[in-house]
Amino acid sequence: MNRGTLTSRAAAFLLLIAALVVAYGLVGWPLQSAYQNSLTNIAEQRLALARLGAAQARSDALLARQRSGDGNDLNPLVLAETDGSAAATLQSHLQSLLETNGAELTSVEALQAEAHGQFRAINVRAQFTTGHEALREILFALESGRPAVFLDNVTISARSVRAFGIDRPLDIQVDLTAFRAVGS
Repeated sequence: MNRGTLTSRAAAFLLLIAALVVAYGLVGWPLQSAYQNSLTNIAEQRLALARLGAAQARSDALLARQRSGDGNDLNPLVLAETDGSAAATLQSHLQSLLETNGAELTSVEALQAEAHGQFRAINVRAQFTTGHEALREILFALESGRPAVFLDNVTISARSVRAFGIDRPLDIQVDLTAFRAVGS
């Protein structure tokens, strides 16, 4: 029984390979692409759900504090007797935010306080290293937290070398300003 020549067998084999490649291109590739898109969508939805849960927890905590009558957390001023202690309080507030978000404080410097009517502007210059997502969290916490902190002279530089434990590290320098009541 003759099964064909070597050339006809090779041609049939190549035709089979070509048919498999075409079938993969028509069916396999789109399925794999749709599967990868679904995985990405699921990951994004999980992240959004986690953020929503954290926002709900913060909202519940603020509501509980408001109902308990503890108004100190809602005071936008730094509670301190002197400019030096207010600067130390602001530095401590920044340090706790940075530690919470895994950032590394490089340096901090208390600048000259300025009088603004019945308030004193407490100024601090800080330098720290963090990642993109943590920077967003830190800026949000500074903007929405208490005491009220204003940011000025923000400089953000991307590092070319990866920092220990930080993906896509950034070097940030920023001037922070908070206010305290004169005589408090």
